[in-house]
Amino acid sequence: MNQKRKLAISLIFGITILAIPLWLISYPETTFRHNLKPWLIYTSQISGVMGFVLYAISLVLSTRMTWIEDLFGGLDKVYQTHHTIGKIAFFLILYHPIALAARWIPQDISKALQYVLPTHRRLAIDLGSWALLGFFLLMIFTLVIKIPYDKWKLTHKLTGIVFLLFVAHFFLLDELVSANLVLTLYLGLFSLIGVVSFLYKAVFFPWLADRKSYTVRKVDKLNEKVFEITLAPNAEKLSFTPGQFCFFSYQDPSISNEAHPFTICSATTNENINIIVKALGDYTTHLYQTLKPDTKALIEGPYGRFDYKNHNHPQIWIAGGVGIAPFVSWINDLLEESPSSTFDAELYYCVNSKEEAIYIEKFKELENKLPGFSFKLTCADREGFLSAKEIQNYNGKEILICGPKEMRRSLLKEFQKLQIPDNNIHFEDFDFT
Repeated sequence: MNQKRKLAISLIFGITILAIPLWLISYPETTFRHNLKPWLIYTSQISGVMGFVLYAISLVLSTRMTWIEDLFGGLDKVYQTHHTIGKIAFFLILYHPIALAARWIPQDISKALQYVLPTHRRLAIDLGSWALLGFFLLMIFTLVIKIPYDKWKLTHKLTGIVFLLFVAHFFLLDELVSANLVLTLYLGLFSLIGVVSFLYKAVFFPWLADRKSYTVRKVDKLNEKVFEITLAPNAEKLSFTPGQFCFFSYQDPSISNEAHPFTICSATTNENINIIVKALGDYTTHLYQTLKPDTKALIEGPYGRFDYKNHNHPQIWIAGGVGIAPFVSWINDLLEESPSSTFDAELYYCVNSKEEAIYIEKFKELENKLPGFSFKLTCADREGFLSAKEIQNYNGKEILICGPKEMRRSLLKEFQKLQIPDNNIHFEDFDFT
């Protein structure tokens, strides 16, 4: 983990823990009846405040702002943090009503349920219960029930509505607002931050995001599942670093306008850009069957910090399936420029069968042109899956991986057994479960 990311995460939790001393300045007087120790009520209040603050910060992390990506070292790291603090926020918020309800167990179950279900006589508490139920459903669809990406995106847009219910819950509690002005201001600040972040991403993002207009020039079906899309700029050309990805959406009524991420494969000097797509899910399969030249496209980005130039040489590159995309981008760039004499990289390209392999001639071209580059194709149907033991002279080398999570996880376990330092292994990880 880089220093900037460590600092960012420390800052997030430092700001969250600040809720404790702010609460202690003048903790709210309570008239709540309880048959357990007072700390049960007080910890429920503190956990509710801390969970709310983390919820607000998670909304900030979902905005895809460039400065946030720079701070964390990649959009995948931002999303990982968003995912993690979202889970922590949920459990902190969940503890809040459970602790309050526990005061009435076992003597009055109906009163206990009033703090979990929206059946209380006070609107503020009912709003909190509705917010909790909404948050619970969002977490179910994120962590437990897997639904198609486009439908999950729709459910995730409700996070802002749930947050607004939590805001209303807090500020309709007169005992909080009147008892602790400092804590009220603290919560007010994060209410504003969370609401603005939600409105930016859910409402204003299509107008404020930097999106370039392109047109599909060519669709090449490389095999039965993989196809290459060539797009030309309609006005300003996209500027990117080799290995970065963008979110692509197509203006065709027969294709969902939901933006999906794909890595750019072309060299930075090219006027047009290329991406490769594998028909895996409903969207990409439909795209494979439907997308035609002359279709208008909007490209948002670029994102990502997966760049071989950020690491020392020698290097080992490992690609699996369409995970070859960033390496193709690097190779196209290397073919256009004169790389440093210190350049030294081995590419291991893993596919199920030779028929699935793409861009083989391009890899061989670079191998002939650049003495520091070597290429090996590994076909699972002939040689089995790539093992870390098959990689020669890995000591001291930087290892860059892009491919299916099963392949990556298997290799990471093997590298760990071989005592390869984690700092020498680099990949983008959008698998958060």
